[in-house]
Amino acid sequence: MRLFCAFKTGKLPIDYRMGIVSIIKESLKRSDPAYYRFWYEGSPPKMKPFTFSPYLKNFNPLGEEIALEELHVTFSSPDHEFLLHLYNGLHDISDLDYRGYGLVKNRLRMLPEQTIQTPVVVFKTRSPILVEDATGRPLKPEDNDYERELAYMADLALSNYRGYGLQDEFHMQPLNMKKRVLKESNREFRDQKEGYLYFTTFQGTLALKGHPQDLQLLYQLGLGHRRGFGLGCVDVVQQIHEFPGNTLLG
Repeated sequence: MRLFCAFKTGKLPIDYRMGIVSIIKESLKRSDPAYYRFWYEGSPPKMKPFTFSPYLKNFNPLGEEIALEELHVTFSSPDHEFLLHLYNGLHDISDLDYRGYGLVKNRLRMLPEQTIQTPVVVFKTRSPILVEDATGRPLKPEDNDYERELAYMADLALSNYRGYGLQDEFHMQPLNMKKRVLKESNREFRDQKEGYLYFTTFQGTLALKGHPQDLQLLYQLGLGHRRGFGLGCVDVVQQIHEFPGNTLLG
């Protein structure tokens, strides 16, 4: 299932994704404080059952800030309970403040999603995909380890969500993937004035091969690392039975 919310705003900080995470937290708190504590308090941190994709309407970069007309956020999850609490919390919110930047909720609605029925799906990224190796080194789609690490994260996400991982062999074919470096921060970095975190991600189109049920859940949960930070959200472009013939890496 997917949920769309639009916020009117004039400016946001360049590291605005943490602001969206704050919106999620505040919404869950308003809907059910115990549910919020389950996901965001305690140790170790839990792997989140969702991803999201932001869209900045009519934006203009202004150094460390971004001028824009609206912030659109699409949330994706197979977890109906999570989306219910998120919807209820967002429904009760009229306006929010994030580090001095005001956001006024404008529209909130549920979105349709596709049902995957084939063993190969061409996906297009709504938000870029981050894949890292065991040392935290970002990988490129043409790297030998990229498919293995993406499969590892897919297996882990599925296992955490439903109790078991991939049901079939998992393969990836990059079609048109281009690098995008994200500039983000968090409270610890800001407090210590250490600048920004940089994530080397890739966006575009790719094909995945696997069990249709696995691909359905990965479509809903997102792909790769930092899904709860709004990375790895994808749309279905085409459902097919074999990998396409041509690839292009940007």
